Amino acid sequence: MQNGELFDALTDLDDEDLVKCCKENDEVAFRLLTNRFFLLLKKRAAAYAVRGIEAEDLVQEGLIALYQATRTYDENGAAGFRHYADVCISNRMCSAVRHAYSGKEKAHTLAASIDEAEDMPSAPDTDPQNAVISREELAMLERYLKDHLTAVEGRVLACYLEGMSYDAIACKIGITRKACDNAMQRVRRKLRQRY
Repeated sequence: MQNGELFDALTDLDDEDLVKCCKENDEVAFRLLTNRFFLLLKKRAAAYAVRGIEAEDLVQEGLIALYQATRTYDENGAAGFRHYADVCISNRMCSAVRHAYSGKEKAHTLAASIDEAEDMPSAPDTDPQNAVISREELAMLERYLKDHLTAVEGRVLACYLEGMSYDAIACKIGITRKACDNAMQRVRRKLRQRY
């Protein structure tokens, strides 16, 4: 079955079933899940964006959180995946803002309070046009990364997306922690140049 046919076959699955596919390293299932969450990611990023931190950077953090949520979600838990992922995304974006502003203008760092974040709608967007646009954006991102990242940057990013720390990545790849940090900085810079 080709990717397009597989994508169409997976569209009828609910979020929890897609997460099961993601846990089996199904990239097409993760792409579809990303399409479903893309507008939520953009809304959360807009809510948390502050001076010095662009919404696009927060969307990247949100994508990482979504990926990690697919890996850590417990289907036997009380929360549905949408709620669990939303909390993971919000927490990661909030942490990114806190980290960026630690020690600087602490009183003015958060763009949205927790109450405002909870009030934002989290229903999936069902507009087919937005789904197609999101799919195309993700495909363009994947092509861009393949074309512009070095082998080391690609390996570091893959490990980082799996939730590994810089120390663990450095040990696994056989580079120093500083080289790992530098590689991630270059990845972020390349993503900022593109988006």
